[in-house]
Amino acid sequence: MNKVNRLWSALEDWISGGLIVIGLAQIFYGVIMRYVFNNPITWVEEISKYFIIWGSFIGAAVALRDDHHIKVDLLYRFFPKQVKKIVSIFANLVGVFFSCFLAYYGTDLLLSKWQIGQRSMDVGVPLWLIYIIFPISGVLLIIRFIEQLYMTWTGKQRQGGITY
Repeated sequence: MNKVNRLWSALEDWISGGLIVIGLAQIFYGVIMRYVFNNPITWVEEISKYFIIWGSFIGAAVALRDDHHIKVDLLYRFFPKQVKKIVSIFANLVGVFFSCFLAYYGTDLLLSKWQIGQRSMDVGVPLWLIYIIFPISGVLLIIRFIEQLYMTWTGKQRQGGITY
């Protein structure tokens, strides 16, 4: 199981990072074409935005895995160990609920865009291809929140994003 977790973590890292890098490279290409060669490319802004959004949504699961989400822990640090465990379980359950909400309503949005055949304004990409990230990221977050719940419940420690 540890090997599968390492592979899954590496895949998440490469996909989220790769999508963001591709999006930023497209923006750089667009700037060079516009200001150096005076030949603006119309599709760059829209497509790069999609790549960066996709990378960010997948990156949310990566941030959760590595415990890099923003949190206010001013009071949390002073709680006794048992209270910390209860607060962590509650917070992760709220996260699972939110992720289920994201996956369910993201799927609903995706299906509505697919049924009506709506396309993006500039490039004409079917919007269901863009909105598919909502249910995907919802499922990825559900997996990671359940992993967090398991680790909190069992008292296991995380090292470098991998559960031992």
